[in-house]
Amino acid sequence: MKCFIILIVIHIAFGSIIELNDTDFARLPPLYDLDDWSKCQQPNDKYCVVDAVLLARSPSPVYQLLQEYSSQSLKHYNRSQIHRGVCVSRCDGNTSDWRAAAEKCVNETVQQYGLEAELLNATWCSTVGESRNSQSSQVLWVVVILLLVLTLLATGLHILGDKCGRCDGNKYLMAFSLKKNWHILNYDRSKPRHDARMKDLACLEGMRYIGIQCVIFAHVILIYVYSYIDNPQFIEKTFDSIVWKIVLNSPVWIQAFFSISGFLMAYTSLIVSEKTTLTFGKCLLSILYRWIRLTPVAIFALWFTIAWYPQLGSGPQWAWIVDREAHDCSERWWYHVLYVHNHIPLGKFCMGHTWYLAVDMQLHIIGILVLLLLMRYPFLTSAVLAFLLLATTVAAGCVTYLYQLSPIITAQSPEDLRTFFLNSSILPKLYLPSWMNMSGYVCGMATAFIHSHYQKAAIKLNQKKWFVSLCHVSLHLGSVVVFCGAIFLSDVAPPQWASALYAALDRTLLSIFFSIFMLGCINECKNPLYNLLTWRGFSILGRLSYCAYVIHFIILRYTVASYTQLGHVTIYSMISLLITTSVVTYLLCIPICLIVELPMIQLWKAVFESLEPVHPTEDHAPTSPKFDLVASIRRNQVNCQA
Repeated sequence: MKCFIILIVIHIAFGSIIELNDTDFARLPPLYDLDDWSKCQQPNDKYCVVDAVLLARSPSPVYQLLQEYSSQSLKHYNRSQIHRGVCVSRCDGNTSDWRAAAEKCVNETVQQYGLEAELLNATWCSTVGESRNSQSSQVLWVVVILLLVLTLLATGLHILGDKCGRCDGNKYLMAFSLKKNWHILNYDRSKPRHDARMKDLACLEGMRYIGIQCVIFAHVILIYVYSYIDNPQFIEKTFDSIVWKIVLNSPVWIQAFFSISGFLMAYTSLIVSEKTTLTFGKCLLSILYRWIRLTPVAIFALWFTIAWYPQLGSGPQWAWIVDREAHDCSERWWYHVLYVHNHIPLGKFCMGHTWYLAVDMQLHIIGILVLLLLMRYPFLTSAVLAFLLLATTVAAGCVTYLYQLSPIITAQSPEDLRTFFLNSSILPKLYLPSWMNMSGYVCGMATAFIHSHYQKAAIKLNQKKWFVSLCHVSLHLGSVVVFCGAIFLSDVAPPQWASALYAALDRTLLSIFFSIFMLGCINECKNPLYNLLTWRGFSILGRLSYCAYVIHFIILRYTVASYTQLGHVTIYSMISLLITTSVVTYLLCIPICLIVELPMIQLWKAVFESLEPVHPTEDHAPTSPKFDLVASIRRNQVNCQA
């Protein structure tokens, strides 16, 4: 309560320096405007999204107000630049140069304010009747048809085999069976097939689903920031709201996903180590499996974005939002295949939200190699994990202090967010590198070791009052960490040492608190939230969470790019877009998971099993299920991980 009161006082003390009401905004040229799309549909009509800078040839109160308002760059758009959707054909007249025609169109809209406009760029245009079919699109059609044929054939053979009392068809073909993959997708974790200890992890599926919903809402806000809306002042005013400041700092909760990922990797490996030795070769196979686990859906979404997405619609913002992304992805796709796209220059619009996949893959490589070391030298476990946690903590603080950065990812102007962090220093230095996100993964690994230790010692943490109490307050403590970050979104920022201190501790503390909560849920520390997380309905939704994470931004972009008029952002419109996107995303995830994701995993399983050596003594003797790192991860992590 004291922290909350302090935040309210700081919020009041550091409000915006320049406040404008609706009457003041009416005196200014609108930041965004769109020509009527329906009146630019004649053959060969050209519709362009253009950016222009405003100029005043003589002293102008309007221009001075624009500059003063834009100078408060942390909270305001650069109002000295305007963004227009222009039907160039309408302004062509006697001008043969369409760029000059577009500048003429824009100037006509700002003359009434006593200003002039100079065109900066007019890159993204669409022409009526222009063909968007490509060779890549045709190849994708072949791949999709092939997948559908294999799916129908495998499913038919599977059903026929069941009716005949036998189901021993080709194991490679059976990987595409809808019946088999639906059984995997709908598998009840509370009744495990292989290891009873895995039933304790049912709560993680609920965590993933709730986490994905939070991610979708954050991206709903982002999509409105860089799309064309008629009330951009709504976005600007969010930087003055204490509630929105807390929401803007919510991306720090991404550490929860890393904690879950680190826990699953380490805990599964610890179970495997009871039956077999973890070797360097098995580590490489685990890395390969992780690549196969993540890549099919990610590449399908990337290929779809490049080949089919531009053909699915049209509109005044379609070239700006969809065609531009297809173009950028066609240049950068191989970075995504190698999972290094979190280290390339910013400003490109190619599935930017999938930076998480690159970091997760890199952390998996680091984590499995660290685990190999700890398996060989168990006495180093505490020291190594503590060193990694301390190293990432100190690194974040030092980078923030040396580069004079804000510790909050959204502590950037709406203009920077509109250009997808083109000029951001915070994102590439403090937010995207894998070593800056190691705290969540390391805490997840530590949680796996702690949980495994207490299981072997037959100690039930849910019977320890001190731990149950700590579990109950852990999320509240994590929320306090997020609340405290709101002070760095004020006009007058705290001293740099405070920024460095917060940057060093925010993700580390949040990872620790979430890991405590996760450990409590795994150990069945009863509370209302635990009951929610273990709800059976989250079983399928949690396994679809990885697919949902990859494709939800495609749905968001499609929805906004299809608008033929300026959007209007309100809380109601955000919630409506959140619900619509969530429902459509999960409905689409079901066929993608059954036809693309799970078949590739099952195909890898079949290929890997065919490579395993067969010993003569195993031909007829009944044996217990084999345990190895890759096979166990394959069985126990068939659920979709975000």
